[in-house]
Amino acid sequence: MDLFEETANQMVLYHLRTSWLNIAKVFNDKAHLYNGTISMAFILMAIYEEDGVPVTKIAPRIGMEPNSLSRTLNSLEESGAISRKPDENDQRKVLVFLTPEGKKLRKIALKTVFGLEKRITEKLNPKQLKVFNEVMEQVMLSLDEFGREVDGSEKKEK
Repeated sequence: MDLFEETANQMVLYHLRTSWLNIAKVFNDKAHLYNGTISMAFILMAIYEEDGVPVTKIAPRIGMEPNSLSRTLNSLEESGAISRKPDENDQRKVLVFLTPEGKKLRKIALKTVFGLEKRITEKLNPKQLKVFNEVMEQVMLSLDEFGREVDGSEKKEK
């Protein structure tokens, strides 16, 4: 093992990054069978209301940047998985609906995500799962704090 590997194996960020990249690869390989991506799958899973969901609610549900969301929604609409319509009560809002094809793809996405979730959690006992969730909560708090610090230092530099 070289110095990089030795150092990386001791870093939380390294393990988070490599785990996420592996998860994304598995999901993207599966999504590719349906001409999709992991981002498309998560968007489809976030649209569950029969009366549509406002576009503005989707990004926060899945932690996606609005620019990426817009491009991905365009692709989903072009593929026939979603449709967009103005809200009848508020013309400023755009609602997103699943088409019959989108509903089929959403079922596949849900089955895939929950299949992997089950595979992972079956290997963890309740105590390990509790500790994992506590650790991830601390990771998220640290990310929020770090993000605020970065935003603050960038504003000061300008």
